[in-house]
Amino acid sequence: MEVVMEKQFIKDLKVGDKVKTLFGVVKKNFANYSPSSAKAPGQFLKLVLADATGNIEGRVWDGACDVAGLFDEGDIVMVEGYVSEYNGLQINIVNIKKYEDNVDLTLFQQSTSKDRKEMVKRFNELIQSVEDTYLKKLLLSIFNDKNTYWAFINSPAAQRIHHAYIGGLLEHSLEVAQVCELIASEYKDIINRDLLITGALLHDIGKIKEYNFSSISFEMTDIGKLIGHLVIGKEMVDEKIREIPDFPKELQLSISHMIISHHGEKQWGSPEVPKTIEAFALFHSDLLSARLNQFSGLLNKHTDSESPWTPWDKFLERSAYMSNYSDSNSKENMNK
Repeated sequence: MEVVMEKQFIKDLKVGDKVKTLFGVVKKNFANYSPSSAKAPGQFLKLVLADATGNIEGRVWDGACDVAGLFDEGDIVMVEGYVSEYNGLQINIVNIKKYEDNVDLTLFQQSTSKDRKEMVKRFNELIQSVEDTYLKKLLLSIFNDKNTYWAFINSPAAQRIHHAYIGGLLEHSLEVAQVCELIASEYKDIINRDLLITGALLHDIGKIKEYNFSSISFEMTDIGKLIGHLVIGKEMVDEKIREIPDFPKELQLSISHMIISHHGEKQWGSPEVPKTIEAFALFHSDLLSARLNQFSGLLNKHTDSESPWTPWDKFLERSAYMSNYSDSNSKENMNK
């Protein structure tokens, strides 16, 4: 029987609030704290807690070692504590335990804020816009598979870094493809537009097998951990290409290179750097979509109305400045 209960959502929390509600555990690890007048040196349990409206850090100071074994990443937990602020909002937890009853998982998984029907429509339009016979056959053979299509429009694009929510893979792939479309229109004399769009739509296809998107924390699957989405994606595309008679070898090589090189650098996980102009354009479009999504997430999580600066973001390696300038200010001044 599904439990119905009053839920405190992360988006509504503010400093000083008492908390007694359910969250999903996205991440769990120990961190060191420095000695102070109040505490001796030691460790605290650092959590990333989630619900459908966002993430928040949770900290267990007392009995951290004892508490840590009571639940795992991906579990639903009952949390009691209070909200404070240090580099953003956090919950100081006084009691936490695994919640064993059934719950509605949609309360704990974030989803894209964009209209998924509109994104699907635009995605299908991009597929239909591809004129190359072989590339269109490839795209249709992949996305006409109902299981693949359903997984693609529901998968996250990542576990934590960017587009890490239901529908994130579709949103990210569409953003990348639309940036690529602009690039192709500016460099149409040297870029194969159909190849670039195909690569954009397929570059992360392996992620549908890399993440378990029915879990709260979007846990990586065994094949995701052992092989990774670049190789998985290449294999998925190669399998479909083998079913298309006379598919040009040079075209297959170009697509394979785009998929395995789209991380851009070997230290970022690509076995080779981009060596064709389409692969180079794809890498930068992919990076732009990911970084802008991270940056917008940082801005959206900023809660301190007294400061224009966000907390430090370790992935972006910076704080962000939120300007209070608006076009309305300019118009008001002009009318004076």
